[in-house]
Amino acid sequence: MCRLDSRAVRYELHDSRVLTWSLETHVTTHCNLRCAQCCPLSPHLPAWAVSPQALAEDLRRLSRVLKPNVFKLTGGEPFLHPDLPAVLDVVRTSGLTEQVSVTTNGFLAQSAPDAVYERLDRMTLSFYTSAPLPERSITRITERCDQHGVHLTVKAIDRFQRITPDAPLTSDAEIQDVFNKCWLKQRCHLVHQGRFFTCTRPPHVATVFAAEHPHLPALAEHDGVLLDDPDLLTRLLGYLERDTPLATCRHCLGSSGPWEPHAQLPRARAAP
Repeated sequence: MCRLDSRAVRYELHDSRVLTWSLETHVTTHCNLRCAQCCPLSPHLPAWAVSPQALAEDLRRLSRVLKPNVFKLTGGEPFLHPDLPAVLDVVRTSGLTEQVSVTTNGFLAQSAPDAVYERLDRMTLSFYTSAPLPERSITRITERCDQHGVHLTVKAIDRFQRITPDAPLTSDAEIQDVFNKCWLKQRCHLVHQGRFFTCTRPPHVATVFAAEHPHLPALAEHDGVLLDDPDLLTRLLGYLERDTPLATCRHCLGSSGPWEPHAQLPRARAAP
């Protein structure tokens, strides 16, 4: 798929398509949990769900130049989407990949319609110690995955890595070091609202921190590749193999942050 050496990441091409490990889309940006240090910043984002029609157009363009090993439906919590089978149908018919996966905390997966399970190849169930899923729910999800031939992976997670710094990074050397060490840029490729991103952070950092940093650039526009670019293959390959940080890296610790016990943020109180 790609190889990492001391200089940069290099990607292979097959039939004019870039081979990658995975591609994901945020099916929703909101979630039923509020995990501290959530990578896509879900606890701080307004509720939003992807339109199957818009995703279909994004994947139509992207499938011409990209071939990921697996396509992941992530979030937020994907099972909050009002029509998850329609989203899965879009992915299936895009020809982008043969493996379709969903990543979930499981609380809503146990009662999802059969139409969801019938369209999946894989499910990753994140079991958080700060919000443990009952054993009976795991058993029910396991039974349903077995019934429909879905490969289930249960990941027990008792800590998160701090990914959001207390303040923007100021040293160019520090930002470069964060970028160099970050594995997200190889494993968390994202398609979101007409753009391809090398990781999940650029579409949302400006949304969350704009009030504190009013001069923050529109990072989603600055750090992504437009899918209607007439030379998309060249742009995409150059973007993936770049050795310079994104503007978003100033507001991110990547995989360099310290590890902390997993925790849930308090629920926001309703206005009186």
